[in-house]
Amino acid sequence: MAVLQDLIVYRLAEELRAGVIWLTELPSARREFRLRDQLRSAAGSVVSNIAEGYGRQRHADFVKFIDYAAGSLRETESWLRDGGVRGLWSEDELAPALRLCRRLTPALQNLRRYLKATKTPS
Repeated sequence: MAVLQDLIVYRLAEELRAGVIWLTELPSARREFRLRDQLRSAAGSVVSNIAEGYGRQRHADFVKFIDYAAGSLRETESWLRDGGVRGLWSEDELAPALRLCRRLTPALQNLRRYLKATKTPS
């Protein structure tokens, strides 16, 4: 298996987390403590679950953590949209993070499918 940082899903998740941190540091969102904390936690969980699953070194375990990452991704997207509805970010500010969510969804599904279809290397 590849090194964790070589996995596309991991790189995309790290990029999403960085984007979330950037968004939540903007003056419009800086004082929205609950949203900021929930959004950062959800985005961080996407990265962490991919890393933890990878570290388990068994495909069956990795699949479980990919599922957790997918759930955290949905939560991240929900909080992003909530902030957008509240007017915390412009469409231009929000678009890169939402685009990453849309890219990560099929990437996680494809990795999950691959892991389920192959055996853990010995």
